[in-house]
Amino acid sequence: MDELKRVLLVDDDPDFIDINRIILEAVNYQVDEAHSVPEALQKLNDFRYDVLVLDLMMEDRDSGFILAYAVRSDERLRHIPILMLTSAEEKTGFSFQFSQDQEWMKVDDFAAKPLKPAELVARIEKLLERNASQ
Repeated sequence: MDELKRVLLVDDDPDFIDINRIILEAVNYQVDEAHSVPEALQKLNDFRYDVLVLDLMMEDRDSGFILAYAVRSDERLRHIPILMLTSAEEKTGFSFQFSQDQEWMKVDDFAAKPLKPAELVARIEKLLERNASQ
């Protein structure tokens, strides 16, 4: 039997975590959660994850970027695909135009919250497939 893929959801909104946990567990992902950058870094050091889904604005407006930079700077973690989900545009009016060649973002995919369940799953599966082929 195949081992379940492990996802770490990082967001300070418990409702976001709960909803997305239900969605991902329904399609056989193992889901862990963290509510801050320090908590996420601790879990990333303690466990192996196949994908990281994180919010941009948590403790600070750039918490997601801080976490993404920390992951990409760590030789043991840099292989983990990162999907950043945010409501930053809604809250700040600033629109991110994401493309794969934007090295400064340090994430593999970027989307506005909320994502429909099928879209969330599709994006995670695409990241996992891309990571497996590398």
